[in-house]
Amino acid sequence: MTTIDTTYPDATMRYGATARQVADVFEPAEATDSLVLLLHGGMWRDSDRIRTWSAGRALAEAGHLTATVEYRHGPGQWRQAFEDVETAIESIQLSGREWTVHNDAPRRITLVGHSSGGQLALWAASRPGTLVTGVVALAPAAALAAMSEEGLGDGAVEEFLGGTPVETPEAYAAADPIGLAPRVPVRLLHGTADTGIPIAISERYAAAHPGVRLEVVDGADHAAWGDPASPAWSHLVAAVREG
Repeated sequence: MTTIDTTYPDATMRYGATARQVADVFEPAEATDSLVLLLHGGMWRDSDRIRTWSAGRALAEAGHLTATVEYRHGPGQWRQAFEDVETAIESIQLSGREWTVHNDAPRRITLVGHSSGGQLALWAASRPGTLVTGVVALAPAAALAAMSEEGLGDGAVEEFLGGTPVETPEAYAAADPIGLAPRVPVRLLHGTADTGIPIAISERYAAAHPGVRLEVVDGADHAAWGDPASPAWSHLVAAVREG
């Protein structure tokens, strides 16, 4: 069971006009040049900002200025989700003094994404000119066509992309991380007990992109990555520290 930290963020910033275009900010005790942007999971369906607060607070306590990013998502909204991730990265990086007490615009930006948030993070890693300097993807939806073909996610992939790979090939070509070569260092963390997105999905992505590091965490399930009390959490902190 995930531990929820109900302490309010240190700041909240808007990077767009809709209710979902917001990011909650958690500050470390001391100044840092390390910014972590955290993209939640939920298979592009569920959205609850409070779910990410415990992870945001824990990453700040580990010494990283952290922003948990909400974004538009839902059936067929893959373009909107991509636009929001790209806009959030740029807005948060460039407007540092407006939303943080003692940190300037950071030099190191690590994008962390869990599950469907991992898919978005891997997509961002492939963008030309990205401001992100590294990506840590946690049990990511890293091979969308394979997930659709294998019936994973209870139809969530098809909802998000508007159909199957046969019905909407252009969406899969634009969104499926397995076909998008990363331009920054990428680390994958995946648990052996994950039944939501099996570890084979991360193995496919790593095999497709030489240089990507895959760390297998024994006994971790799909929910472990959102819980700072989980034994898997130390692996996440170490991966973010290494950038």
